[in-house]
Amino acid sequence: MTRLRLRSLLLAAGAFALFSCAEPTAPTSSTAAPSTLFGLPIGGGGGVGTLVDTTVTAVQRAVPLLADVSASATIGYEGGSIVLPGTGFRLDVPKGAVLQPTTITVTAVAGSTVAYEFEPAGTTFAKRLVVTQDLSLTTIVSSLLGRSVTGAYFRSRDELFPDGTAKVHELEPTTVDLTTLTTRFSIGHFSGYIMATD
Repeated sequence: MTRLRLRSLLLAAGAFALFSCAEPTAPTSSTAAPSTLFGLPIGGGGGVGTLVDTTVTAVQRAVPLLADVSASATIGYEGGSIVLPGTGFRLDVPKGAVLQPTTITVTAVAGSTVAYEFEPAGTTFAKRLVVTQDLSLTTIVSSLLGRSVTGAYFRSRDELFPDGTAKVHELEPTTVDLTTLTTRFSIGHFSGYIMATD
């Protein structure tokens, strides 16, 4: 337990140094509890995510996607959902998140990494959207106990590496439901998110 606390403190100190020397590049909101996996909380009030510039280990699919899988929906003020069949992904847009009809596209990135791109890139929302991932379709399902899982923001596919790691810039507060083998986190802006693990 002491080693875990020391590791967390060292990661927090590193993130503080990065945070002090650079301007935040990802938009943030302030409606969810902060993450404690890495770095420091960002966002006003209760905090939203954790601003970082670090490399993480990405959760891997049990069966790699042979090609990108995409779905689009035009979502208005009343909200809606997008599901990507075969990927275990669901996006829920709450009522009031968008003020006018917006066509949202979600793409599961081909390969083993559990990674998604969201369009229109750069879009921010009045309320945070909820991402749900079915972990039973991943290789982490057999070792969930005692491990942390978090949603992580990446800017482009160039930051997804062949060795199963990724460079990320924001970590989101994440919950894991062991009864349904799903994980859930909220996002306040687009464009790319992966599932990361310690």
